[in-house]
Amino acid sequence: MATNADEHKNQGERLLAVLRSLQRDTVPSLVRVNEDEDLSLIDIALLQTLDHDRAPFPGDPTLKELAAVLGRSTSRTSRLVDRLVRRGLVERYEDGADRRVRRVRLADGGHAVLGRIARTRVEAQSELWTHLTAEELESVVSAMELLAAAARRMRSERDARGRPE
Repeated sequence: MATNADEHKNQGERLLAVLRSLQRDTVPSLVRVNEDEDLSLIDIALLQTLDHDRAPFPGDPTLKELAAVLGRSTSRTSRLVDRLVRRGLVERYEDGADRRVRRVRLADGGHAVLGRIARTRVEAQSELWTHLTAEELESVVSAMELLAAAARRMRSERDARGRPE
């Protein structure tokens, strides 16, 4: 008889196999879009963190808040932000209420990069989806919606505990 631990391990192995297959077929398209941008994974993570549609902050984060979300030191995050500022992808500015506080937000260039990445991801997924029946596609979209809802719940629980991961 399978235990919960065995079942959990089996589900994890199945998920890993699925992710490997999807990544093998979709990651190359992201690499192609990134050729012009020459962004690292941490660069993209920072830009996505600052995207207000998905940001874990009520407003623009401070450098310290951004560092906490990225799991980096404030000094490493500051260097990363400086590099992206020079490229016109993010902006630093003084907080209106406290001039000692510096906040970070996406610049127009950052919004444009995220838009290109999103379009490339959608195109890769759409191509993959052409190999599904209508019923299979509905199942996949429903499952992805369930995952997105679970991610929102997880984020809310973390925020409630004071850990903006």
